[in-house]
Amino acid sequence: MNKYRIVFEITKWEFFRWFKLKDQILTLLISLGISSVVWGGIALLGRPDREPVHVFVLNEQLLPVAIPEGSRLVLHPAPADSEQTLRQAVGLRQIDGLLTLKSTDAAELLVYRLPLWKSELEQYLTQARIQTRIRLLNISPDQFSDAFRSFSINVIFDENAHKPLSLAEKIAAGIVITLMLVSVILSLAYQFAAITGEKQLRVTEQIISAVSPQQWIDGKILGVSAYAFASLITYVISILIFVLFSGLFGPGLEIPVEITQPYIIILLAFLGLCGLLFWNTFFAAIAATINDPNTSARGSLIFLPVVPTVIVVLLASKNPDTILMQVLSVFPVTSPAALASRLVLTEVPAWEIVAAFILLGISIWFMRIVAGKIFHLGVLMYGKEPSFKEILRWIREA
Repeated sequence: MNKYRIVFEITKWEFFRWFKLKDQILTLLISLGISSVVWGGIALLGRPDREPVHVFVLNEQLLPVAIPEGSRLVLHPAPADSEQTLRQAVGLRQIDGLLTLKSTDAAELLVYRLPLWKSELEQYLTQARIQTRIRLLNISPDQFSDAFRSFSINVIFDENAHKPLSLAEKIAAGIVITLMLVSVILSLAYQFAAITGEKQLRVTEQIISAVSPQQWIDGKILGVSAYAFASLITYVISILIFVLFSGLFGPGLEIPVEITQPYIIILLAFLGLCGLLFWNTFFAAIAATINDPNTSARGSLIFLPVVPTVIVVLLASKNPDTILMQVLSVFPVTSPAALASRLVLTEVPAWEIVAAFILLGISIWFMRIVAGKIFHLGVLMYGKEPSFKEILRWIREA
């Protein structure tokens, strides 16, 4: 069996060691349920009550109110001598309210329960009051509208200018970066569990007697990365389901046009995969130096990717086109998050994309060799964990 076949078999075994199709399906079903409950509940709670609201009005002649067609409010003019009867009707919940106009500026509303339609009634009364004032001042409605018409400025951007980022674009960039970060942390957790668990069970010595340490670590990195990438796809589908359901129950969430373009989707997918491979090669080497993950301080390094990611999010939300963001877009440690956010938020020159992928590929290949060397030496060590000085010596020797 050639070395590539061995790596493939290890990759496949490591992938199916963690990947369970029923778990992915269950995640999608949970997403369907959450989407239905959230958006269905919002639509149900936001649906206006169309039951007619009957309000009797005393002194209606002081402020004639015009209720537009389709409103749920129904106003009934009432004679002044019927006030006591109408008050009793409110108490018996036979009518929804009794409106007593005191003047064109004040009124009293008697109700049995909190009137959710109060603001709508106030709106109609305000319109009626304005019309009354206009007639008293002998001003036509057209003259009044023209006098209070707001001044409008039409903003035109230069063809080379950077348009301000929309909220939808910022949210989309944040979701993309968050998904990548979650996938990285997920894969690192499984990487730690796999390598440290095998080391504690003393089975690694038997394995590397059959295959080379480099083949074993390559298979682990590829297998765990493939599992994390599959989980990432499941998360993306779950989010798409959530967005789709928002459109079924209402106007729907806005999706930036940039993120729907095929080449952007392909670039984001490759960035996510490369980011997983980059961090997995690094943490595979770290995991090989840990004896007990429950007591080792190095286990906290699993959160190391969070720091550059948070920095990228803060910088990208302000201005994704600064020189610093351009540098972070090609620097391998930050390029998966920085370049992904800039692809969503702005136009990225082709040379930056090419440079980012080249540097990221070189870094992955170099760290793969380093991880293989450290793995070879680290998994055979028990008792005292190697110091960082010893690890650096191993890297120099690699």
